[in-house]
Amino acid sequence: MKLITCCSFKGGAGKTTALMGLCSAFAANGKTVALFEADENRPLSTWMVNSVEGGTWDDRCTVFVADEMSLLEEAYEQAEARGFDYALADTHGGSSELNNTIIASSDFLLVPTMLTPLDIDEALSTYRYIIELLVAENLHAQTAILQQRVPVGRVTASQRAAAEVLSALPQFDAPMFERDAFAAMKTRGMLHLTLATMSSNPALRLMARNYETALAEIGVLGAFVASKLGV
Repeated sequence: MKLITCCSFKGGAGKTTALMGLCSAFAANGKTVALFEADENRPLSTWMVNSVEGGTWDDRCTVFVADEMSLLEEAYEQAEARGFDYALADTHGGSSELNNTIIASSDFLLVPTMLTPLDIDEALSTYRYIIELLVAENLHAQTAILQQRVPVGRVTASQRAAAEVLSALPQFDAPMFERDAFAAMKTRGMLHLTLATMSSNPALRLMARNYETALAEIGVLGAFVASKLGV
């Protein structure tokens, strides 16, 4: 089981959105996914409830509440025993023993960020914190920046300048664009199953095209992560 963690000190950076997208991409490819919820606000649990109610939850995926050390240890043991292909961890904001344990146990770390000065500063702080922690513990894990909510059309001059600040760091080549399909996941459910539902309704075929594009984009991110993990 490979542990992939979305980490950011700043709330609203898009880590839960990235996590939900990756989960959908892996599940669409037939992989089983354990979701470790270390965020005390429990957005993944809410996502699962909404998805189950809407018939858009994939049973290959399971949410484990892991917002305490004992719960994290129990969740990891259960997920390993059940043979999940991937575990995706959603950290809470800031530094803590819980976050440190998750980071130190991860095989791959994604640091999502929007292209604003405040978000970039927080992403750089998070990235530095991760690297210093891994070095101190004599550990190695693939770490990459993920640009979030990038406009589909032309980016502004300030956004280009923000992206340039990140250019020296390892990052995913393509961003997660600002799409309704990504923004609506929390209420509509998993991308691939929402797309399947839309495709069967002629009135929603235009909207389904947006979901097809979003699923293809997040699938590329999933393939990128898998290749870095040697899967």
